[in-house]
Amino acid sequence: MNLKGNLWGASASYRLTCKEMFFVQPELRILYGKHQYNWGQKKKIVSKTNHKIPSLLYESRLIVGGNMSFMNKNMTLSPYTGIGYRFKSDDSEEVRTSRTGRNLGFYRKSNYVYVPLGASAEYKLNDTWSLSLKGEYDWIVKAWHYSRIPTERPTTFKQPNGYGLKGETSVSYLYNKVKFSVSPYLNYWNIRNSIRPEGRGREPYNITFESGLRLGVTF
Repeated sequence: MNLKGNLWGASASYRLTCKEMFFVQPELRILYGKHQYNWGQKKKIVSKTNHKIPSLLYESRLIVGGNMSFMNKNMTLSPYTGIGYRFKSDDSEEVRTSRTGRNLGFYRKSNYVYVPLGASAEYKLNDTWSLSLKGEYDWIVKAWHYSRIPTERPTTFKQPNGYGLKGETSVSYLYNKVKFSVSPYLNYWNIRNSIRPEGRGREPYNITFESGLRLGVTF
């Protein structure tokens, strides 16, 4: 089975710098949309929901890092780390499937606490244009899933380990001290099987791919 769909939202961050060498940066992003549930294997889909499952994605982070300049200050390398929290909910309790017409019937909340380890590199082409690349590894220190099904009591599943990968590239244009940017990105999460509660099921091994385009304004 798989869930797929489109999400739309906004993100914000604020950077505090010290002597243009060290920085602290809180970040926040919120996305919302509707997913389609597919039940089956690849081309043999036997049931689906046609993009009707409401989904909310929330992520907050606090990162700290430093700036190192090269090539006459035209290139800046910025390694960073910190702490992050990711929340995602899927609510299909009132969503009907195409095969049986019955409600799919689950409400699920995923929670990840992780430590990001990453770096960004920016290269100034001239006084207005610049290019940047960013890569990140996310070490999950705690993960749990809350699942509710009408016929059973709610259960919280603890998942012992997993990791995430993030990549992004940006093209930026500076106009009157305001930077406009276009940034395609790709996020990947790999979460292992949950610990099985006594007499209950478990949250299975799952993989998440998230790709998108971010339009930014920095001032």
